[in-house]
Amino acid sequence: MRRLLWAAMGVALISMLFANCKKDPTYLVQVTAAEGGTVEGQNGEYKEGETVVFTAIPADGYYFTNWSDGNTDNPRSIVTTSDISLAAKFIGVSPKEGGIVETKKEGNSIVYTAVPSNGYYFSQWSDGNTDNPRTIKVGNADITLTAEFVLPTIATVDLGLTSGNLWATCNVGAINPWDYGYYYAWGETQTKNNYIRETYKYCNGSNKSFTKYNVNADYGTVDNKTILEPSDDAATVVLGAEYSMPTVEDWKELDSLCYWVWTNNYNGTSVAGYIIYKAKSEHDKGRIIIEDGTPSASYSLSDVHIFLPAAGWLNGSDHDSTGNWGNYWSSSLDESKPSCARNCDFSSRGVGPSMTSARFVGLSVRSVKRP
Repeated sequence: MRRLLWAAMGVALISMLFANCKKDPTYLVQVTAAEGGTVEGQNGEYKEGETVVFTAIPADGYYFTNWSDGNTDNPRSIVTTSDISLAAKFIGVSPKEGGIVETKKEGNSIVYTAVPSNGYYFSQWSDGNTDNPRTIKVGNADITLTAEFVLPTIATVDLGLTSGNLWATCNVGAINPWDYGYYYAWGETQTKNNYIRETYKYCNGSNKSFTKYNVNADYGTVDNKTILEPSDDAATVVLGAEYSMPTVEDWKELDSLCYWVWTNNYNGTSVAGYIIYKAKSEHDKGRIIIEDGTPSASYSLSDVHIFLPAAGWLNGSDHDSTGNWGNYWSSSLDESKPSCARNCDFSSRGVGPSMTSARFVGLSVRSVKRP
């Protein structure tokens, strides 16, 4: 009996020794980075309960979005209880030749703005989207986009005008005659997200504090400048020194010497606006065929013309009256009210070549090339 007791105690002692000699379980931790960044931290085997820290580091122009399991902590502390395989995900945009991409974080979204170099136009993002600026909400997928720019040929047309001005066939920022192109505040040469008085370059948030282009002390600093200087002319800055925005007199000349025809479907594109033909007779000069009118059968798209799409305007961040109205800046200040500038304003009901708009609003720009 005593021998059996000692034998049982020996077995128990040996079992305890084996249990104490058994290694703690270990787990494999593997953390990688998707395109757009790197990960700091040590992959390898870790004992159960150990803590290991990984940090996702985005490359220039990229933002960390989340880990592949949806967690958004960065740095990320992991307590090992099993094998772990994770990837850091990033969102980012890079430019091709012809411009840069500006980035701004707004809450859970990233705003990307493609800014073309002089002479280039933004064409599209690599996924085909043409919004600019482009807002992308940070999600569960890594996104890599490219901003694509083009260097278009700037075609001009001789409409037989007394001035000899040649009018461009496309809006600034457009590739095709029916494209709306870019919108600019008067005197600004960059597009932006919000066209309001508070973001306007040449005032301090009120109609009484203009710092440039003013003839009336009631509106701020008086400099008696009434025509945009080349450095403030969007057409000149974007297209080059040969091009400029029309003056209000240029718009009046276009109105009085050409034959205007409203269309709701220019060249099969479903884009509305005015076709402006080189007049074939003195009788046709200054004629405007509105929506309900019947144009002369002697005019067709094979004749010399330009097309002004009804691109509407931008007030704040919202497009207004797209497809119904066209609003095109002149380079001329409204001297009677210096908080405004002259523009050509039109709809299917008629044309106003010398209208006025608040300088901070985003309007279209068509360029002219002077003789």
